[in-house]
Amino acid sequence: MVDQEKLDKLWAQVNVLIKEGPINRSLWDAVAAAKPLAVEDNVLILGLAPRNMRHGSYLDTMVNKTRIQEIVQARTGLRLDIRVIEGDTVDAWERVKERDRQSVQQAQAASITAQAHHTSVEAWEDLNQRLVRLFSQGTLRRYPIALARLLIQGLQMTLETDTQVRVSDPGGEEIHDRELNRVCDKLATYCEMPATSVAIEYLRLRSRRQQQQQQQG
Repeated sequence: MVDQEKLDKLWAQVNVLIKEGPINRSLWDAVAAAKPLAVEDNVLILGLAPRNMRHGSYLDTMVNKTRIQEIVQARTGLRLDIRVIEGDTVDAWERVKERDRQSVQQAQAASITAQAHHTSVEAWEDLNQRLVRLFSQGTLRRYPIALARLLIQGLQMTLETDTQVRVSDPGGEEIHDRELNRVCDKLATYCEMPATSVAIEYLRLRSRRQQQQQQQG
């Protein structure tokens, strides 16, 4: 953080030196209206009062920004980027930083959630592929007992996946419910039985597993 008095003196020099170049009254007015608030992470923060925000675009153009950067670099030895914010007080800059932090946090949270959803979808897809292999390899699948055994194994595989993704991706409830229903439909087709019956058997299996875990816990 650069001392405010030094910043003000630097900007006063910019106000003088900017007028030594080509005539550009829009830029001159913008520089005069701007107030230097801070230097952070090699960025010079310039604040404009709300009533002066119309000047902001003149400070952001490549040509004008480069001219300001050259003057600042000549006086400080630093090549600083420039950021213009609404508000010409340090408090305004603090509020902008807080919004920036919140935006970063929200973006990170959204990224984590998206990755969790993606991983969940992959887990369900993997389950579907394993179910296909399970039922395609069942040489006796045309017999009721064989189909029943395959169904039990398929339901156990489904429960493992369902439990795993609901723990790793608690925000993906809609995804999990949708995929679970699709699996029930798939198992129902394999076993030539109503999907509702498959769903009931699955819920029974899940309930028994939960009761066992509670007893063990």
